[in-house]
Amino acid sequence: MTALAGCSGGGGGGDGSSGDGSSGDDGSSGDGSSGDDGSGDDGSDSGGGSNLPTYTYTNNAQSYNPPRHDAINLIASQFGDELGLDIEVDVLEWGTLFSRVSQEYDYSFATWHTFFVSEPVTELNNLFNSNNVDPGQGNYSGYQNEDLDELMTSYLAEPDADTRIDQCHEIQQTLMDDVPTMPITQMPQAAIYNSNQTSNWEPTLASGFNSYWTMVNLEMEGGETVLKGYWPETLSTMNVLGHNDESKHVYQFNMLYDKLLQLNPDGEMDPEVSLATDWNRVDETTMEYTIRSDHSWHDGEDVTAQDVAFTYNYINDNEVPLYSTQAQYLESAEAVDETTVRINMSQPLGPFNLSVANIIPIIPEHKWADRSNPAQANIEEPVGSGPMEYDYWEQGSEFGLVRNDDHFAPVSFERRFWRVIPEASTVWENLISGDLNYEPFGRIDRQLDQNQDNENIGTQFGTAPTFWHFTSNTRQEGLDDPQLRKALVETIPRTPIVDQILFGFPEPGFNVVSPAFGPLHTEDITTYEESVDAARSRLEEAGYSWNDDGMIQAPSE
Repeated sequence: MTALAGCSGGGGGGDGSSGDGSSGDDGSSGDGSSGDDGSGDDGSDSGGGSNLPTYTYTNNAQSYNPPRHDAINLIASQFGDELGLDIEVDVLEWGTLFSRVSQEYDYSFATWHTFFVSEPVTELNNLFNSNNVDPGQGNYSGYQNEDLDELMTSYLAEPDADTRIDQCHEIQQTLMDDVPTMPITQMPQAAIYNSNQTSNWEPTLASGFNSYWTMVNLEMEGGETVLKGYWPETLSTMNVLGHNDESKHVYQFNMLYDKLLQLNPDGEMDPEVSLATDWNRVDETTMEYTIRSDHSWHDGEDVTAQDVAFTYNYINDNEVPLYSTQAQYLESAEAVDETTVRINMSQPLGPFNLSVANIIPIIPEHKWADRSNPAQANIEEPVGSGPMEYDYWEQGSEFGLVRNDDHFAPVSFERRFWRVIPEASTVWENLISGDLNYEPFGRIDRQLDQNQDNENIGTQFGTAPTFWHFTSNTRQEGLDDPQLRKALVETIPRTPIVDQILFGFPEPGFNVVSPAFGPLHTEDITTYEESVDAARSRLEEAGYSWNDDGMIQAPSE
């Protein structure tokens, strides 16, 4: 069931600083004059252009993420009141929202927390390559730029890390000039926990404080043996090859399954915590890995190089959608012997370890070989080889893992559970009391601001590769124009959102490649004022006009 909150356009002007971040209403702050049906009837137009269509901004429910819900309403009201767009806010349950945007492309504007992994251009190529625009392929913005495609392809094929740095800078410059997406806020990594029960929270670049490294280095305090977390909604599957890449699934499967390589906090592949103890690039399209000889699946069967080869071939042969980005670089894999696996690429991939070996979970051949449609498989009790084993799943209520005592990188806690708790206030009550002892969802909100100094609460923050994105669906009329997209960016009150809705925890958004990526990040990009005046001036120069009701009109042909 959806709830529509109309944010119809009005007159304009102002300097963009009127967004006080305290909106939080239903977004219906327009003047009620949104009767335009987008039909292009320009009888009352002062500039003679045609009407732009009604645009839809998808929003999560208030209970799922209150600050983001309020921020989206605020942005939509700015678009309507200050810029003159006819805009509606469509409030959806999170899973429906995600599918509507990423699978169906039935939206105009979207915002959520974008999680980049350890290699940014792999993610950017998935999000913006012109060949990925069909449903479910990743490019939900519909943005197409052949020059950018060539840049990203060159980067991914380049074996020299220094050359890739220069190429990555040029990719950022292109994207931030065309702005198919714009970071609203550069979100921090945040560890929020009960300090009486847990300590030694160490993040990595890819998953922050929810990473594999974090979990295997975490220490328990005060005699506590259970790591107790939550999520605002239930998991939807136990299929490691069949989920939709939402964080709630990734954070569980990261502990259930090993990968060939795992990162440490310095962004380096660490053999002490990886399935592979050694690796070598044989040539530009061939990698070899030596895996542990004394490791077992959760059901007691030995993990072998054949399991690794099977995993890579199985994902590639079955065209598993979740790993299509990685599979495009896979030709075949073979077990040279019981502990050596050779992976042959279909095309050169310079950052193969970061983009593939650090991403694909290794699955047991004896459990998966007879499954012909892995993405649709109904998995009731997953079997991996990771530091935690499946314990129970009470769907809609709780999910539990138990420690794998024989793992080469064991965790210090005996069990870990996530409880489904939608309301933030309830989460904080449980964190302070110790009924929960960590906050994996990472809500940055008023509750955090009010409770972070409580004597039972510990917090750590760091620079993250993640951000709240603002993405335009360039398939829709008008949104294929970079000048309109830039004006929208200039209208977004990024600083008030940070200061007043998010209590100063993040930074205002400015670049799709975060400073967390070190030398891959550059400051030499197009930047944008937070100014409605600048937005309206830009649009006037591009031929846009406003009718007598203050509604924006497209340039006359």
